[in-house]
Amino acid sequence: MGFRLLRQHGYDVTPSVFKHFETKDGNFFCFPMETNHASVTPMYNTYRASQFMFPGDDDVLARAGRYCRAFLRERQASNKLHDKWIITKDLPGEVEYTLNFPWKASLSRIETRMYLDQYGGNTDVWIAKVLYRMNLVSNDMYLKMAKADFREYQRLSRLEWNGLRKWYFRNHLQRYGGTPKSALTAYFLASANIFEPSRAAERLVWARVDVLAEAVTAHFRHIGGPCYSTENLEELINLVSFDDAFGGLREAWKQWLMAWTAKESHGSVDGDTSLLFVRTIEIVSGRIASTEQKLNRWDYSQLEQLTSSICHKLATIGLAQNGASMENTEGLHRQVHLEMQELSWRVHQGCHGINRETRQTFLNVVKSFYYSAHCSPETVDSHIAKVIFQDVI
Repeated sequence: MGFRLLRQHGYDVTPSVFKHFETKDGNFFCFPMETNHASVTPMYNTYRASQFMFPGDDDVLARAGRYCRAFLRERQASNKLHDKWIITKDLPGEVEYTLNFPWKASLSRIETRMYLDQYGGNTDVWIAKVLYRMNLVSNDMYLKMAKADFREYQRLSRLEWNGLRKWYFRNHLQRYGGTPKSALTAYFLASANIFEPSRAAERLVWARVDVLAEAVTAHFRHIGGPCYSTENLEELINLVSFDDAFGGLREAWKQWLMAWTAKESHGSVDGDTSLLFVRTIEIVSGRIASTEQKLNRWDYSQLEQLTSSICHKLATIGLAQNGASMENTEGLHRQVHLEMQELSWRVHQGCHGINRETRQTFLNVVKSFYYSAHCSPETVDSHIAKVIFQDVI
């Protein structure tokens, strides 16, 4: 856990420390000379840590990830997800979520909502020569505060979604090919990443741009591409204006439309759409205006290239999973895996000349694309219901 948190917060830590917990035959352990491998929690945390791989890392992280995943799957299949160090409320639920949703496909508010059901508070008990509790780690006050915070998030989300839904119907966006359900999904993806009350403008512009991009895409595909008609495009783009940011938003849309024209409606524009999301979020937040002269342009362009490339490949993988005829999706998965490592490094450690929140915006957008490619529509619907609409008890 320490390794994962340190890397996540920008500290330079080497994965070679994990070699101390690896045997010559490739097994991993919690304590030297351990014979009873019942330590599910250490394997669970090591598996989570192994997902924070950077380019050039020692292969020990990959070996640890493979070993711990196989260990956890075997314990899950045999219904032996209990730990010899701690009695928790729902360790099997924690393990199941982590196995099903790797870090790059796990959105913040979904993970939090699941953990509210898994965290035991005062009921968690540690095992040594005697049973004992660690009240600074597990207590009911933490749980009470977390639930209160999440209820406030749900209250705000329902209000914002109600406003977005009215905006959707007021502007007759359904006639361009979208659906209210897709608009809800767009809002969910935005709010599951950007959830702070003070950042409402950022998540709402993300959701609106997502809805409008889908409408424009459907319109272009219906008429054969942007070169055949510009009818209604000005009207659509005007729906997303935000006062002083209007000029910058129009320029972001112009770049996206130029990408459509360059592709002549052939191939995917999802990579360009991901950059449209990033640019509009950054414009509305005010970060582009405040840091524009200080940006390390090369680092910024690298983040843009990685984001576009990953999201384009993820969209292709998603099409293949939905029945489209595609070749070599296994190769695409490998490429995405490597590019995600580089993006993670650049966001967490490699681009200090760029605002931390801006770097996180790139990662949030990419993770939303990864989540969409990773999950079935039924899974997404269940998460929307649980995260936004099911009251936290």
